[in-house]
Amino acid sequence: MFKKMMGVAVLAITLFTTEINAADFKNVCFQDSVQHYEPGKRYIFKVSSPTGEFANAIEYIAGDAKSRLILTSPHGGDLRPEFMHTRTKDFVVTADDNDYGDTESFASVSDTKTLELTEELAEEIKQTTGLRPHIILNHLHRSKLDANRAMSLAAQGDKNAEAAWKAFHQYIDDAKKQVAINGDGLVLDIHGNAHRPQRTEVGLLLKSKDFTAGDLESFADKSSVKAMVKSGKATMTELIKGDFALGTLLNNNGVVATPSKSIPNPIDPQVFPDGKYFNGGYNTARHGSKFSGNISAIQLEFNGDVRVNDAKRGEYVKSISKVINQFMNKYFYQL
Repeated sequence: MFKKMMGVAVLAITLFTTEINAADFKNVCFQDSVQHYEPGKRYIFKVSSPTGEFANAIEYIAGDAKSRLILTSPHGGDLRPEFMHTRTKDFVVTADDNDYGDTESFASVSDTKTLELTEELAEEIKQTTGLRPHIILNHLHRSKLDANRAMSLAAQGDKNAEAAWKAFHQYIDDAKKQVAINGDGLVLDIHGNAHRPQRTEVGLLLKSKDFTAGDLESFADKSSVKAMVKSGKATMTELIKGDFALGTLLNNNGVVATPSKSIPNPIDPQVFPDGKYFNGGYNTARHGSKFSGNISAIQLEFNGDVRVNDAKRGEYVKSISKVINQFMNKYFYQL
């Protein structure tokens, strides 16, 4: 059962425009729209029932003014408010946001510990670089909201879920506007996979068969990093299997990853006989540069060893944050 807000009338899907002064809500702002986000402050979108039960569904932790990095966690939440509809695979999907894909693929299993991984990565990056990334988190369990699908399948008609879905993507859009003040930037959409043997998968929207093609450059226009290629920052070949490709950097730092210099084909049957690969979903398409803009996006699908074990995750966080810093310095900050 979710707590009832004391002394404040809470209406369904209603947000607050003033900061809560209670000690438990220090540095937290409940709001419907904000003209100026303060770095490090937490902005919360709440869902609620007519009886006053509520859940803090979506959270945006604003990044520093000069940051060009946005981290998102759409599937790491664990809140399952009883007043919200539970998503089912039998739902009939309507056609919406078809350009971004992922309008029919149903899943309700959460990506365990990816929310924690995202926050810990952001904190480590802040500590090592002095720049706090923007962070957008979905605290609702995937059975209530899938924030990496088009709205019809993501919310299945539940008004709270629809409002939370809109808030999740609005926060990303707001963060992208902040990043764009500095020029181009990057969204990293953080996920988890259970593929065997274990590996981390880097998704650029290319299909599995594309990696065996002779000319990787021909896939730039369909990729989520189109702006990076078109601006001359990198070639598709470099971003897939170059020395500074995310997969290559991860491998160099103890995290098995594909595509990369050493494993350029994510469905190489000699390495990964299961033939599985997540190439990027709705968020990567919508918030990357495939369709417009100069903010690129990459989906990172981390294997269980990297994220699930609380005792071991800290060391992986150090390695992964080092990789992200190397990638950002190479292609965005050019330090």
